[in-house]
Amino acid sequence: MDDARALFTWASDLEVTRYLRFPSHEDIGDSRKVIERWISEAAKPPFFHWAITIRTTREVVGSIGIDVQSPHDNRGEVGYCLARHVWNHGYATEALRAVLDYGLQFAGFHRIEACHSILNPASGKVMQKAGMRFEAGPLHHFYRSDALGYQDTLMYAMFSDTF
Repeated sequence: MDDARALFTWASDLEVTRYLRFPSHEDIGDSRKVIERWISEAAKPPFFHWAITIRTTREVVGSIGIDVQSPHDNRGEVGYCLARHVWNHGYATEALRAVLDYGLQFAGFHRIEACHSILNPASGKVMQKAGMRFEAGPLHHFYRSDALGYQDTLMYAMFSDTF
């Protein structure tokens, strides 16, 4: 719960949330509710969600997680979000590499995929730099941003047997 103020910093920023699947937080109570849900879900594994922090300052600047899409197929979808003041510093790529490594080598995922709006190519560059490979797209009506509606997306993936 100590991270609610940090979460609110980026989750209330319309530029940060433009392409995300959740509405911008209107007050810190929205951020507290999200953290309460994460705490509750963490008590019922499997749950894969982390804060992204800057090592030297311990500042919380984002979040990243893997949602289990198919337990039978060991398939998950990764998503991430960073505060605008740390964009273009490599933090998203570093966090994504670490989460892919953990998910594919230790958590039992065979496939981890991610999608980004075609209007947000920076997110695709993060996926590429982290080692994910382009798989499909543009996919129509696959991704709904609360700010922009349905978006055409590009899909990237990484697999445990080609990691």
